[in-house]
Order: sequence, then C-alpha cells, then structure tokens
Amino acid sequence: MTKNQVDTILKSLGYYDSFKELMNQTYLDIDYGKRLGVISFDSIFEADHKYAYNGDVGIAQFQEWNIILNSKYVSEEQILIVCLKIFDWGNVLTGNVKSVVNLYEQKKLKKYIHKVTELLTFQKTLEKPNFINDTILWSSGWTKVYSFINPDILIYDSRVSAFLNFTLIRNYNSLSENQKEIFQKLSNQLFNFSGALGRERKVAALYGFKNQHPKGIDGFNANLISSWITQCTKERLGINKSIRSFEKAFFMLGFDLKQIKDKG
Repeated sequence: MTKNQVDTILKSLGYYDSFKELMNQTYLDIDYGKRLGVISFDSIFEADHKYAYNGDVGIAQFQEWNIILNSKYVSEEQILIVCLKIFDWGNVLTGNVKSVVNLYEQKKLKKYIHKVTELLTFQKTLEKPNFINDTILWSSGWTKVYSFINPDILIYDSRVSAFLNFTLIRNYNSLSENQKEIFQKLSNQLFNFSGALGRERKVAALYGFKNQHPKGIDGFNANLISSWITQCTKERLGINKSIRSFEKAFFMLGFDLKQIKDKG
C-alpha cells in the first residue's frame, strides 16, 4: 500500500469531512484517574495543548536525540545511549533493552538505524519477501525511536491507535457496501490492540482491524499507514499542526474510548 492509495481511500470514504467535524467536537469530563483527574477538551487539538506526559525531558533533548539518530558521524555507543534514553522516557525499557543491546553487541545498531531512516521516507509499505534476510523491529519502544528519527512518523501505541480507529469508524454505518469493502482494505492493515486494564482501547471486530499486538513488518507497516493518515489529513484540511500535535491529541483522547464514543 502507498501513501497515495491511503489518500484515495480516505477521500472515497468521506474521512476528511468527517475529521473536520470531529476537530471541533467537545470531549467533556474524561476521568484520567488520580494522576491527572478529570479533564475536558473543547476540540481535538486542545487535547494536544493539555498533553501532560513529557516528564522532565524538554524540547532541546528531543532535538538532540533527532540529530544523533540522523547523523552519519556518531558511534554505536551514542546511538545505543539515545535508544535507551528514549525507551526510558517512554517507560518501555522492559522488553526493548534486549533487542537494542543485541544489535549493539553485533555492531549492527548504527547500520540498522540508518536503514530504517531510509525506509521511513518511502511512501510504500514493506513487502515481506523483500526482507526475508533482514530483521525489522517494531514494538512500543521502537515506534518511539522511529518517531525521533522522523518527525512525520507517529508514535503508534494503544492510545494513539484507539483514537485513530475511532475517527476512522465514525461514519462507517453510512457507508455503502462497496465503501465498506474499501474501508477494510485500510483497516486490515491497522491494529486494534488493548492497553491498560479497564480502559477501552479496542473498537468492534466487524470493522476489520487486526485484533492483536503489532510486531515486526506488520507493526512497521501499520506505523507507516497510521502516519500517512495523519499526514494526508493535515495536508488535505490545511491543518497548521505538526504530526506530534496529532499524536499528543490522539494519545490524550485515546485513553478510554468508552468515555468519548457517545460524542459526535
């Protein structure tokens, strides 16, 4: 699948008009628990402004990580340290340390990062037969690394995925049978995965999203497609926001779908 194909599908489904309506929808009294309490948003992008998860890491540090990951003149050690810092920032050290340390010990980490940097710019999903002898990593940690390599790539986690899927299914019931078939060509490439216990992150199975946790090339491709959806939406609607703004808004609003699904 290509970015242009994603754009064509979204246009044929009326997604851009639907998203435009959602932009100014209010999301009232979302209960985030003890840490953040109850928060209301007057629009999707007010959720970006009220994003509260950067911790102690500032913009300057984020920019430094981007520079190191994109440099040809850094060492394996420098890249390892940045990856570990990103995993730590995202609270995803567990389960991700082994993969990055393995690449480092094999002296393949720098090469892998440079390869992925190129793949993230392609406007076409990866085809498995072309990567039989290559490992493509995808996890809750690696999606964060990829986002720091390329600012147009979403961090594709359960919360971002949840709200993105929510926007996609909004006018599903008004689609024709032919449009529903087209819809599933897109949804079949994306994931419907659970997050924290007690939080609703999944949409109904009938929409055709993959009901499992993404990994490998399938996860990488879903990360690309989700990023293209936001890129195309930004471009088609002339939204003067960064992909990071979409990501932060989706992260906040994807916390618990049962608290917002009656909106709009």
